Amino acid sequence: MQVASRIWFLAAIAAAALCQPLAPAVADDLADCNSGPPAKVEAACASIINDTARPTDDRIKAYLGRSRLYLNSAKIDLALADAEAALKLDSNSVQALLQRGVAYQRTGKLDLAKADFDRALEIEPKNALALLSRGNLRSQQRNWPEAIGDFDAAIAARQDFAQAYVSRGRAYSESSQLDKALSDLNAAIAINVNVPAAFYWRGQTFRRKGDIDRAIEDFSRAIAQGPKNDMAPYYARAQLYSSKGDYTRALADLDAVLAVAPDSAAAKQLRQSTLAMQTELAKAQGGDKGNDKPKALPASPSTSEMAGQIAPLPQAAASGNAAGKPLLDRARQLIVQAKYADAVGLLNQVLTADPRDEAALQLRSSARTRLGQLAEARADLDELIKLRPNDATALALRGVTSAAMRQPDQGMVDVEAALKINPNSAQAHYSRGIVHRQLGKVPAALADFDRAIAIDPRMSPAFYERGITQMSLNQLDKALTDFDQALALARVYDLAKAARGVVLLMKGNSAEGLADINAVLERNPSNQTAVFGRGLALVNSGQFDRAIVALDTVVGKAADDSMARTLRARAYLGKGETRSALADLDLVLKARPSDASALTLRGSVFSALRDYPKALKDLNEAVERRETIESYVARAQVYEAQNDSEKAAADYRRATELVPRSVFETNAQANAKKKAQQLSKRVPCGDMAGGGTCL
Repeated sequence: MQVASRIWFLAAIAAAALCQPLAPAVADDLADCNSGPPAKVEAACASIINDTARPTDDRIKAYLGRSRLYLNSAKIDLALADAEAALKLDSNSVQALLQRGVAYQRTGKLDLAKADFDRALEIEPKNALALLSRGNLRSQQRNWPEAIGDFDAAIAARQDFAQAYVSRGRAYSESSQLDKALSDLNAAIAINVNVPAAFYWRGQTFRRKGDIDRAIEDFSRAIAQGPKNDMAPYYARAQLYSSKGDYTRALADLDAVLAVAPDSAAAKQLRQSTLAMQTELAKAQGGDKGNDKPKALPASPSTSEMAGQIAPLPQAAASGNAAGKPLLDRARQLIVQAKYADAVGLLNQVLTADPRDEAALQLRSSARTRLGQLAEARADLDELIKLRPNDATALALRGVTSAAMRQPDQGMVDVEAALKINPNSAQAHYSRGIVHRQLGKVPAALADFDRAIAIDPRMSPAFYERGITQMSLNQLDKALTDFDQALALARVYDLAKAARGVVLLMKGNSAEGLADINAVLERNPSNQTAVFGRGLALVNSGQFDRAIVALDTVVGKAADDSMARTLRARAYLGKGETRSALADLDLVLKARPSDASALTLRGSVFSALRDYPKALKDLNEAVERRETIESYVARAQVYEAQNDSEKAAADYRRATELVPRSVFETNAQANAKKKAQQLSKRVPCGDMAGGGTCL
């Protein structure tokens, strides 16, 4: 697989080197040949090549244009033939020598490739592309000192050459000069943040330095930016996930590799060993049965957090007010800096002068949304839609704004109108997904988020919202994958990072989960999802007083605070404050009568109060709604209190058969196993009549 990663890297570099634009031509066919759409290049180049009346320079450019097309589409023999034809017309064509050299390199004829690169450098000793190409060839041969010498010369010839910094960084990394490697790769990213190879090799460097989390983050960035068939970062990330014991995410990455390269022996072997380790872990945790019935969302974003989600910063729109343009530009800067109130002040000035300024209406709606002023934001969208009634994006934004205002039916009208105007609008599908979820139509919501991502694979909010929806279905591993992708696409994305932290905490991964939660709280101490996560971590560690203080700042902040109240009730119960716990759970169940988690906890509260009939009523309903380890354990404890050892044993046994879905269930299952062993000594394994419970 390391060979594959080198090929991936070299292909990326070669493509960048060979896709440099040639000098503009007058004729249309020459323009199409050199820089037109791929579908036109071959025909346009052939037209020029076959026209012997054409100037020689035109025919050389045509051979090179078609050779470049063939190289990029892996038709190496054809690319080689065209490069040689160009060299017959001009034996000193540096570009033709470079393209023939790359073709030789890809067919394994490394000596011939080096001869072409050397010849190109005899003609133009300071040609940065030629130096880069020879350096990459030497890297392929693992001749690190000479490769680094070529990259030094390429950078000296062209200071802003990001690809040369990547190549030298890779060479430093492979030769264990890790600090120099990081310096070069950071420089490459500073020059151009959209070079996936820079993130891939920086990830490899972090990996060699033992910084696994940062390595995973960089491999994720490489995956998000690179072509879908680049499998090296997937494989590298899978290795690290497997080493951390995160087998689900490792297997997801390896499945992606094998979908593209089904014969990869390395990927097959790693998948087999990872699957074996996952199976052993499942056995150690007590079985592999369970269910995936829906449960409550782990946390509801506050209005202001939802606002930041639903209104992406609009693209610059034309302003009819030239005098207002400086104010608009400044307002955009303020929004990027999260100074929303200041931006609104400037935009008010622009709209006072011209109430129909579309750019100002767009921006003010965005700023107001982020301030949580949803009614005012929707009013701005109303005015914008009056001016542009067929603007699908504006309609979609108004629809999701209405949903955030708890008016999903009105929101659905707008998003359906947007999709009628533009069925391929990613924003409209994304918005309809949010509306569908609020209406309780979870499968439809997932379908919409899937469609939005298919249309725009870089739409990070769609991954976030799909992850939140997966959480509602208890699909924590799928949610985790979506949050990872959202963060790979947008590094500073507090909603996704906080949600990922919550999922990791729910899965019992406290160290990684708290790292996410703390990172968000450092930037925004009032982030509701992160505060909820902090409360969850405190409850997990038995710090109930501190958990209650944290959750007090979350409860009541959102229209649906059920999960926060349920978690606070758990903390109250842990302290023995049953009346306070009961008050929270009663409110949750008034709003959500079938909430299995709340029913289970309330049953536990009634049990603590020795009101066993009420406890059994709640726990029976909880089990009927959704089988969970906690509900069975809580009911078994009630049966024990009533001296019904046989029923208690049956519930404890069932609790040991389910797969834990959260850290709370893991703890409950450990208790169930101990109790099952104790009761096995008291409950006979059948009686003379064939009854009894066998443990």
